[in-house]
Amino acid sequence: MADDTLNDVLIDRLRSFLSKPNENLDGIRSAAARLHSRCASQVKYRSPALSQLTSLNATQLIIKLLMQLSGKESQISDMLLYELVWIIAQLSQKDSKFSVKVRLTGSARTFHNILRLHYNNPKLLYPLLIVFKSLSRNVTTSTVLVKDGIVSTMEKVIVSIGYSPSPKLRLSLNVMHSLTRSKLCCTKMAKEDFVPLLLRIFERWERYNGKMRLRILTYTIITLKHLSNTKIGRKAIKSSNGLNLLYKFCVLCPNDRTYDSLLPRVASIIGTCMDKKVLPIDTTGPVLFSLPVLKTENSDTSDNTTGSGMRTSSSRETTPSADGSVAESFDNNDDDDDDASDKTQESDAGHGPYAIPPPILRDMDDLCQYAAFFQENVVTSNQEARTFEEKCIPRAKSYQEFGTHGCDSLGEHRDYWLINDRDGLRSDSYLGSCHLQHQEPSNDENSFWQKEVERRLNNYMRTVRSHSSCSCYDVYKREMTWKASSDPAMNSNLQNSLHMMGLTILSDIPKHSSVHYAYCAIASKVNTVYPVVKVAYPDMVGGDGSGQLYPLHIKDRKVCRAKLMTSVERAVHPHLLLDRVVYDLDGLIQQDAIAKGNDSGEKHLYNIDERRVGHRDLLKHHLLFESRFESGNLRKVVQIGLHEYELILLPDVNSVKHHQWFYFEVSNMEANVTYTFNIVNCEKQNSQFNYGMKPIMYSVIEAKEGRPGWVRAGSDICYYRNNYQNLHGRSRSWYLTTSFSMTFPHDNDVCYIAYHFPYPYSLLMTQIWKWSLSVDPSLIYFRTDCLCYSLNNNETPLLTITSPDMESNRIKDREVVFLTARVHPGESNASWVMHGTIQYLLSNAPAAIMVRNKFVFKIVPMLNMEGVINGCHRCGLSDEDLNRRWSRPNQYLHPVIYHSKGLIEYCARIMNKAPFMFCDYHGHSRRKNVFLYGCCNAGSWNQVDRSNSDDPVDYLMLPYLMQHFSKAFNLQACNFRVERMREATARVTIWREFGVKRSYTMESSFCGCDQGFYQGYHLDTIHLKEIGANFCEAMACLKDEGGWKADITPEEAARLAGLTSKEQLDESPPMSEISDNSDFSSDEDFH
Repeated sequence: MADDTLNDVLIDRLRSFLSKPNENLDGIRSAAARLHSRCASQVKYRSPALSQLTSLNATQLIIKLLMQLSGKESQISDMLLYELVWIIAQLSQKDSKFSVKVRLTGSARTFHNILRLHYNNPKLLYPLLIVFKSLSRNVTTSTVLVKDGIVSTMEKVIVSIGYSPSPKLRLSLNVMHSLTRSKLCCTKMAKEDFVPLLLRIFERWERYNGKMRLRILTYTIITLKHLSNTKIGRKAIKSSNGLNLLYKFCVLCPNDRTYDSLLPRVASIIGTCMDKKVLPIDTTGPVLFSLPVLKTENSDTSDNTTGSGMRTSSSRETTPSADGSVAESFDNNDDDDDDASDKTQESDAGHGPYAIPPPILRDMDDLCQYAAFFQENVVTSNQEARTFEEKCIPRAKSYQEFGTHGCDSLGEHRDYWLINDRDGLRSDSYLGSCHLQHQEPSNDENSFWQKEVERRLNNYMRTVRSHSSCSCYDVYKREMTWKASSDPAMNSNLQNSLHMMGLTILSDIPKHSSVHYAYCAIASKVNTVYPVVKVAYPDMVGGDGSGQLYPLHIKDRKVCRAKLMTSVERAVHPHLLLDRVVYDLDGLIQQDAIAKGNDSGEKHLYNIDERRVGHRDLLKHHLLFESRFESGNLRKVVQIGLHEYELILLPDVNSVKHHQWFYFEVSNMEANVTYTFNIVNCEKQNSQFNYGMKPIMYSVIEAKEGRPGWVRAGSDICYYRNNYQNLHGRSRSWYLTTSFSMTFPHDNDVCYIAYHFPYPYSLLMTQIWKWSLSVDPSLIYFRTDCLCYSLNNNETPLLTITSPDMESNRIKDREVVFLTARVHPGESNASWVMHGTIQYLLSNAPAAIMVRNKFVFKIVPMLNMEGVINGCHRCGLSDEDLNRRWSRPNQYLHPVIYHSKGLIEYCARIMNKAPFMFCDYHGHSRRKNVFLYGCCNAGSWNQVDRSNSDDPVDYLMLPYLMQHFSKAFNLQACNFRVERMREATARVTIWREFGVKRSYTMESSFCGCDQGFYQGYHLDTIHLKEIGANFCEAMACLKDEGGWKADITPEEAARLAGLTSKEQLDESPPMSEISDNSDFSSDEDFH
C-alpha cells in the first residue's frame, strides 16, 4: 500500500474510534503504533509523513483522543499514552499552528495534567517536554499554563532529572526560558524558590562539556535575565548569592568565540541587579529654549515651560504667513522616540484600515508670498527686473562689486569633477578622456536596464563630446551675444542675477576677505542656545577630510571582552575609580551667565589654536576638553583612570534623549600615550562602531605642517551596554558605551574628535559666500535668498541654480527640481553630499551644463540649522523629528519645513508645474554604502494605492543610473515601500500630496562600503562630494525622458513591473525591521 494511502487509512480508523474511544482501545493502540513508527522512522520518510498528517488534521484528532482517554473514567495504558504523546510531540515540531489548536481545543491543562502525573516517568518525560517546548513559545498558552501551576511542576521535573547534563535537562531549561518571558511566571518562580534551583544548575556549568554546556548555559542565563527584569526576581537572585556566581562566571569564562554572546548577558544581569546607578548630571539639559506660545481652542498658553532655576534662551520671531495666522494647532502629544513617533504617525494615518488623512491645502493668496523665490520665471527685461526687485527683494549687489579675487573654490579642484572610471579614483582629464566602464548585470532580469542605461549613457557621452569640441561655453556665449546685441540693457540685467542681499549674514563681508575672516565673521552673527567661546579650527579652514581611503576597523573580540569585564569590575568595585571631573559644561554655563550679567554686546569669535600648540598647562596633569563652539557636543568629562575618561554627551535642546553626535576638542596631551575615551550615554542598541567604523580626528599641528584634514583614527573600538540606567528610556533600560583609544602624534597638540565630518551652519554660509563670488552670471544663474527665519532667528538659505534665460530655452519652461538636506542635524554626511551637488552644478562640466539647461534647482541645503548649530543629533529646538512634520507642519514651530513645503505647493498649484524630482539627503547609521528610498503604488501600505498602477521606469531609472555613475551606490539596498509609519516624511508627503513620481531619500553611510569599488573602506569628504556630483550626472541622463520612455515595449514594461513588485518589494525588508530605535536611524527612518 502506498505511504500516502496508508496514512489516510490510519487517520480514518482513528477518527472512527473517536466517538467511543474506551471501547476501542486495542484498535487505537494498533493505529497509533503504526503512525508513531512512521513518524519516528527513517529521515527520508519522516518529514513527508508529518507534513501529510498535519494536512489531514491529525493534530486535532490526536489531541481530542488524548482529552477523552485522559478523563477520570478512562483507564488508558502507559503504552497507549506513550504512543499518542510521541505522535503529538512529532507533530508539534512540524505544525506551525500547534499552540493555536491546543488553545482552541482547551487542551493545555490536559497536557499539564499528564505531565503532573508522569513527571518521574523517564519514558514519557522526553516527548512531553517537546510538547511543552512548543506550547511555551505561545504567549496565550504559556499564560494558561502558568496560572495552572506549571512552575511548581517544572521544579519537580528538574529535581527528578538531576543536575547532570542531559537532553531532558536542556529541554526543561528551554521551556523555562520561554515561560519566563511572562512577568507572572517570573513572580511565581521567585515566590516558589525556583531561583536557587536555577543557580545551582548554573554553578555547575564547568562540569558540562561540548554543545550541551553551551545550550544549558544559554537557557539558564536567559531565564535569569528575564527574572532580573522584575523587582522580586532581582531580590531573589541577590538573596541566593547569584551576583557572586555570575561574577565568578565572568572571571572564569573560557576565552572562546562561542561564549562571546553569553558574557554581555551575564554582565547585563549583574548591572541590573546592582543598586541603581545614574549619570552624574541633571536630568534636563543645561539650557532650555522657550518655544513660541501658541493659542489653541482649549488654552491660551503653551505647555512648553521651563524648569525653575534654569537659564532660558529667548525665542525669536519667525517668518509669518501672508495673513499672519497660525496654520494649525500644534500637537503636543507627538513623541520623538522613534518607536513612539511611528505609532503616532500610524494613528494619524486615518481611522479606517485604508484611510489617508486629507492634505491641508493653504490659501492661494497665502501661497503668493513665494512668488519672490521664483523671480527667475518673470524677469524678462531689465525694466521688469528693476520693478520686481523694488517690490519683492532688497537691492542686489552686482557681480563686479563682489569681484572674483581670491575665490578659487572650483579652480583648486577642477579636475575632481570628472566622470570616474572603474579602475581609479578619478580620470586625468574630463574633456579629453570621458569614459565609463559599465558593471555587468547580476542576472537576466536586468537586461532591459542594461540596454536602456547603456543607450542613454552613449547619448550622454556624445553630448559631452559635442560640448567639448566647442569648448563647452560656445553654445551659451553664442546665444548670450545674440541676446546682448538685440537688447543692449541685457548685460546690466545679467549682472544683477545674483541676489545675495537675501542673506543679511553675508551682506557686510568685504569681497577680498580671507576665508578665515569670513568664517569668523559669519559665526559671530549666528544665534545659539548654548554659549560659544570660539570657532573650531577644522571648520574655519574648510572642514575637509584628508582625501585618503581608510580601511574599516577590524573588531578585536579580545579587546571587547576585556572592556566588558572592566565594566563589570567597576560595577562591582566602584571605589577603584579615580572619579575626577575635568570638564563640566553645566558649571561653565552658570559661570558664564554670572560673568556676563546683563551684557548684551556683540560677540566676536575667533580661533588661536595655532598659537596654543606647543604650550602645556603645568598645573593640569590631565587632558583638557572644550566643546563650546558651533556643532560641539560634550557635557561632562570624568577622569576614571590615569589615561582613561568617561564622556557624557548633551541631549538635543529641550530634550532628555537623542545622544549620538559628538564633537569636542582635546589638548594638553602627551605624544605616543594611549588615551581611552568612553562615551557612556549612547542610546541605540547597536552601532556601526561594532562593524568597522572609526571616529575622526583633526590635528592642528598636522595642519600647520601641511597635512590638513580629518583622519579616521582610534583603536580598540567597541560598543556595549554599561551600568548607567537610562531614566528616560523604557522601563529598566540602560545606556550603552562607545569606547575607543587614541594615540596622539604630537605633544601639546590641539586635536578635535568627532562622530563624523562636521559641517556646521557657518561653514555652509561661508561656502555660499565663496560660491557667490566665483560664479559668472553670464553662464550660470545663481541666486541666494532667505527662505525664512528659524526659531532662534537664524536665516534659512535657499539657493536657485539654473542656466541664464535664453530665447531658445526660457527659464519658465524648464522643469523644477527640489533638493533638501540635513533635516537631522547629526547627519553631517548629508551636507557633504549636498556640497558636492551644489559645487558640481556650479562647475563647467558638460553634465552640469546639461542639467542647468534642463532644470531649475531649488535647494534648501540645511533644513534644521538650529539642531546643527547647537550640536543636536535628531531634533531641532522643539524636540521633534522634523522629518515627521512634513504632512502638517506648524508655521511657528516648524518654520523651515512649513515654508519649504510652501515652495513646493506654490510650484504645484500656482505655477501648475509639479516638481520633476524631489530628493532629501540623509545619513544612515546602521547600513553601509549609498542607496535611495523611493515611492511606488505597488509597495504602499494603502490598498487604494496598490489598486492604481504606476510606471516603474519613473522611479527606478535614477537608481539604476546612480549604480553606473557612483562607485559607492548599492542598488540592492534601495527600497520603494510606502509604509504607514512614514506618511509624514518628506519623501512620502511630496509623493502623495503633489504627485511627484520621483520623490526620494538618498542615504549615505556614516561608515563606508561593503561592496563595489570602495568595499572595506570608509567614505571621506571627497567621496561624499563625489556622490553629490554623481547624482547630477545621473540626472543629466534623465533629461530626454520622452524619448526613452517611448522606446519601452509592453513586454519590457510588464517584466519591469514584475521585477519591482517581486524582487524589490518582497525581498527588501521594510524599514521597521532594521530600525533599532528607527535613529533607524536615519535615517529618514531612525538612523
